Amino acid sequence: MTCDAYYEEQTPDPNAADICAKREIEAGAARSFAVLAASTTIFGLVNLLVAAWTIKRLGVKLALIIQIFWPAVRLLIQNIGIMHGGNVGIMIVQSSQIVTVVGGPNGYVLCLNSLVADVVDHEARTGALGRLQGCMYFGTAIGFLIGGIVGDYFGILAPFRMTVVLFLLCCVYVALSLPAIAPPTEDENAKSRQTVGIARFFGPLRIFAPQKWVLPDGRTRTQFGALTLGMGVFLGILATGYMSVLLQMYATAEFNFGTTENGGLIFLYSSLRGGFLSLIFPRIIATGRKWLGDGNKKKRMEAEEGDREPLVHVNFIPPTPAVTETVDTMENEEPPNPAPVDEQETFAFDLFYARFSLLLDSILTGLAVFVSKGWQMYVVAALVPFAAGTGSASKGSILQMLPNSERVDALSGITLVENIARLSTTAVFGLAFAALAEVGKSHLTFVCNAAVAFLGFVVLLFSRFPPEGSRRVGS
Repeated sequence: MTCDAYYEEQTPDPNAADICAKREIEAGAARSFAVLAASTTIFGLVNLLVAAWTIKRLGVKLALIIQIFWPAVRLLIQNIGIMHGGNVGIMIVQSSQIVTVVGGPNGYVLCLNSLVADVVDHEARTGALGRLQGCMYFGTAIGFLIGGIVGDYFGILAPFRMTVVLFLLCCVYVALSLPAIAPPTEDENAKSRQTVGIARFFGPLRIFAPQKWVLPDGRTRTQFGALTLGMGVFLGILATGYMSVLLQMYATAEFNFGTTENGGLIFLYSSLRGGFLSLIFPRIIATGRKWLGDGNKKKRMEAEEGDREPLVHVNFIPPTPAVTETVDTMENEEPPNPAPVDEQETFAFDLFYARFSLLLDSILTGLAVFVSKGWQMYVVAALVPFAAGTGSASKGSILQMLPNSERVDALSGITLVENIARLSTTAVFGLAFAALAEVGKSHLTFVCNAAVAFLGFVVLLFSRFPPEGSRRVGS
């Protein structure tokens, strides 16, 4: 479409083997894509707020159906833009992204993460979130492969029409297959904190505010673990969020990859990333926790609870006022039920993995600068996925840093940070790639990505869980 738009005002060279193989067109395509992705991300941020609201009011299943249906409507509009083509077609496709406000990827990913967090036990959430993300990458891999083949054989409109049908079928599948879960209950304190306007829009970010914890020795200390974790996730997504697009743009600009080659490239990248997250990542998390001794914490707490078991008989004493007041005070200080165990039980390896997956990502991305032949792009696409899992490990860590009552807000907050980072990476690296492509130095984009990933690793080194035995002030 950018090529068509370019030759609306220019005369094509009749002797050129490929009239679209011009740096001006490549740079224009990068800029147009940057605008498209930026608008998608901006509207996606609003969609995140809408999705969180629908989960709390309607339940996660109905919210998921809503978030899947509206992308089908958006694709119908995009079909019209592609049929028109040229500058007008590009404007129609870019304008269609406003539909993302009521339903889009950010919304249904939040719904799926919330559903997994609801039905999976505390210690299994990190692995389950990784499996979920792996399934998404598998779908992406198959979509790119089939979309590339269908686009080559039946025209560029065919993949868009197929996707409309797939979204509608997905709505039917969710309606028939997933369990109905009641909307989460909100306490009065949460309701009193509700705000309006721009503060409400960025409300989920309050989970990253410094928290006060009471240490085992009785001292109160402010913890910045959630804040530094959020900053590290932002830098990680800023560095890696453009990778799948960068692989395609670079392969197209430098090695003349077409739709089929790019489809195969992203199929390799996404399928390996999906396989790693679905099959290997949960096992790494489980093995790493044993290595760091995280699995022994729960056993120690269960043993301590077993030692305190005879004290439970105090419940059978007739509830005189003095005994009732004493029991209430003990419950306020140290509730015996699983909720505080969730607060105290943390898995240090999850945070350890988030850090060093970013370091590995920085190394592998930096090596891509040495690519000089087309087949080497496939090597890069095969190696980079083995640094995956930063986002899943970070989600698991943030869920451990916050109480269960703030689960939806925690997932909303970390997803909001990820999407702000994707907006930034599209604007920064998309335009940087366009500028570097014009001077024939597009490979330096990989160096920039690697540097930002390393900075994210450094920031995550400062993220810490509260000391074992601490409790949150007010809990």
